[in-house]
Amino acid sequence: MINLIILSFITISAFTVIYVKHKNRLINIDIERSEKKLSNELNEHKRLLDIKAQLIDKKLTDSNIKRILGMEIPDKNKIIYIDLVE
Repeated sequence: MINLIILSFITISAFTVIYVKHKNRLINIDIERSEKKLSNELNEHKRLLDIKAQLIDKKLTDSNIKRILGMEIPDKNKIIYIDLVE
């Protein structure tokens, strides 16, 4: 009778270890997916911030050029091209 109880405990312990390892593996897979998604979203955020900085810089540069120098880009039909080949 005691042997049956010991065998039951060993069997239950073995199945518990297998179940815990399986759950641990599933949790690790979910963590990896979440980290990959977070990494992709961070990269997208950095890319958008870079684009924003470039647009702001271009806007500030253009507005400063127009304000300081009083210059504007002429229309295409008002541009004169000079041939410098001798």
